[in-house]
This record gives sequence, structure tokens and C-alpha cells, in this order.
Amino acid sequence: MIQPQVNTDLSSVQIWDNLIDDRFLLDLDEESNHYHWCLDNVANARSFPYRLKGSHYFWGVTIPQNQLPEKIKILYDFLLNSIIRQPYKLNSAQINGQSLGQNGTVHIDNSINSGERTLMVFINFKWQKEWEGEFQLLEEYNNNAKIIENIKYIPGRIVLFDGSIPHRGLAPTEPYVLRKSLVFRLIKNE
Repeated sequence: MIQPQVNTDLSSVQIWDNLIDDRFLLDLDEESNHYHWCLDNVANARSFPYRLKGSHYFWGVTIPQNQLPEKIKILYDFLLNSIIRQPYKLNSAQINGQSLGQNGTVHIDNSINSGERTLMVFINFKWQKEWEGEFQLLEEYNNNAKIIENIKYIPGRIVLFDGSIPHRGLAPTEPYVLRKSLVFRLIKNE
């Protein structure tokens, strides 16, 4: 497989905590349990034409841009207009889910210098630090690469980063727990 050019500049990484009210986060977490989850998200999908071959499958919900559930739309508008305040528009939205044994493999979301950003929100209302589930940024596009940033999974944590930085999400260490992250892929609004 051809290794894509990657970014290791962490200056684009921003993290916010305690911006989402607990009740809203609980509502969002519970609401997401009723979405149509499928074990069909393909990490590192590179095959043609259906993008069905990749490094692993994980749980997911793909949300059409024009059908964002009300809570997700409210959260997106708040984050974009009140926190990020940069000219981006939504390219795609999804919720990723990982259970015990479903560690993510290293991947990138976009090509280097594309100007695209990934905005991620950890939406589990309840999480114990012993469950782990970290989000990692790595030095290379390689599962054995050096970790350059290890971000703890904290309910309601918001992470904005350049998706060309190699990254992965780790699964929880606790059975019967689904680690959920709401992901918005952003593109420059020209």
C-alpha cells in the first residue's frame, strides 16, 4: 500500500472541556443509542470503487448533512459559530463506536495541506478513566509509530485537529461499553 504524505504539526490541535452541559450530553448519548448503528464503517478504506476493503470494521452511524438530528445540529452550530469561528462548512458527519477489542488502526481523514479539519466530540455521558479509550495522534502512518499526543477520553471533550495527522481511537477496556465519538469533517468555506 502506498503510504500517504502525513502531517505531524500539532499546532492545529485544540481541545476544549466543560463546554457542553451534562443534561445535553446525557440526552445526546441516550438519543444516539436509538440510531441505526451498523458494523460497516471501514477504517483506511482504499479499495475501488466501493471502498469496502480497509484495515478493520467498526460500529458507526453515517448522518446525511441535510438530516442532522436536532441535537447534533444545535451542537454543530454552537461549535462552529461560537468556539471555532473559522470559515468552515460541513463535509460529513458520523458517529463512531468501538467496543472491547475494537482498537482503531492508524489512519488519516484527508490529504496534507487540504485545509480540512476534523472536529470530534466524545459523547458518552458516563466514562471511567479505567476504561481508557484514548485518542492518539502518531508520528507516522504506522500502527507501531511513536505516539506524539495521547488524549484521554473525557465525556463532552471536544477535539479539533488537522485530519492529515495520523491518528486512532482506542477501544474501551470494559466489556459492554461502547466508546462513542461524534465526528464532523470540515472543509474550508471559500
